Amino acid sequence: MRYQLMQKNIPVAQLKMQEETGYILSVDEVYDARRMPLGTIFPDGKVNFSAVSHWWKKRSIPMSRSGIVQALHMLQLDTPQELLTKCLGLSLSDQYWIRPENMQQNWEEVNFFQHDFSEDIGNILFGSKPGSDSLEMHSPDCTADGWLKKKWKIVNGERCLIKGGSNFFQEPFNEVIASMIAEKLQIPHVKYQLSFEGKNHMPVSICTDFITPRTELITASAVNTVIPIHQGESKYQHFIRCCESLQIPNAQKSLDEMLVLDYLIANQDRHMGNFGVIRNVDTLEFVGFAPLFDCGTSLRYDTPTVYIEPDLNVESQPFCQFHDEQIGLVQHTERFDLSVLKDISRDIEVLFNSDMACAYIDEKRQKKLIDVLKCRTEMLESHFLEMTESEEEIESFEQTL
Repeated sequence: MRYQLMQKNIPVAQLKMQEETGYILSVDEVYDARRMPLGTIFPDGKVNFSAVSHWWKKRSIPMSRSGIVQALHMLQLDTPQELLTKCLGLSLSDQYWIRPENMQQNWEEVNFFQHDFSEDIGNILFGSKPGSDSLEMHSPDCTADGWLKKKWKIVNGERCLIKGGSNFFQEPFNEVIASMIAEKLQIPHVKYQLSFEGKNHMPVSICTDFITPRTELITASAVNTVIPIHQGESKYQHFIRCCESLQIPNAQKSLDEMLVLDYLIANQDRHMGNFGVIRNVDTLEFVGFAPLFDCGTSLRYDTPTVYIEPDLNVESQPFCQFHDEQIGLVQHTERFDLSVLKDISRDIEVLFNSDMACAYIDEKRQKKLIDVLKCRTEMLESHFLEMTESEEEIESFEQTL
């Protein structure tokens, strides 16, 4: 079946797709190369079909999602990608969608920003049985990536993402703690709240959508493809050059903020897919970096309480293997006043001050998490002092030459 790839109401390309599986078979014509998904056009203007297929597949729920196998069985589907055509590929992260060639509807009539949507898929992904045999699959849950259980819901007119946890149920608490830290350090971030879902009062984090009908989120992995890496160039240097080539404002400042927050919370999973930039859909101008989000895989979230050690050198992403090395990439340490975190332990204690919270994170684990944050704040202060002294020594040496 033929579809038009659309960006709002602008035709971008003509696709041939296998409707049953949701796979793109070919890109038959490109109408507007500037509006093709970033990284899907070669420098010579030809379509990178492999990149288009990868971009499209990444819109679907990954097979690594918790509970996806059971959900697919319930939906009588073989792969999550089969859901893409059922929701026209619409998302709450950008304005791309696919329009069947025999369909005359426009973006204003079908998008999830301005219209209600079914919660059937989201509820199934959270383990709930469908209320009836007639499932409605037109939902942004069909295009939500990530491995944790999540679903979109309209709350008081706002599009909100609800996300669960894994083995120790710690990720929702971590999202809120990261929000607290970012707020105190004046780092742009998505604000998360803690709630409890379902009969078992499972902890979940809730945040509102930071994308609007006029903007789109472009992942760092897409930004990273716009120019080739130079021989001997580091991952960080290459990414900075990619940002410069796209004229993304305040890239270095935004990366400093991300690296500092991730160091403090010992974030183990800041890969190129869970941070990015925001672009104006109408003008195609880059607004800047997206507020920081998806900080749940931190504070030793997957470690049994007895093995949590505050001063461990934690593995990191995306630029270096360990945080102690990656924090050295921060360019402007003077921008961060770590003294504002002196009372953060009190705020964390308030977060856990309920029977439902304690049922999932007991007092021993709470104390360990607070100790980790205190220790990493002290370690970061020490790192910054060493970096400042090193810079002063270099400056003094240069002045003597």
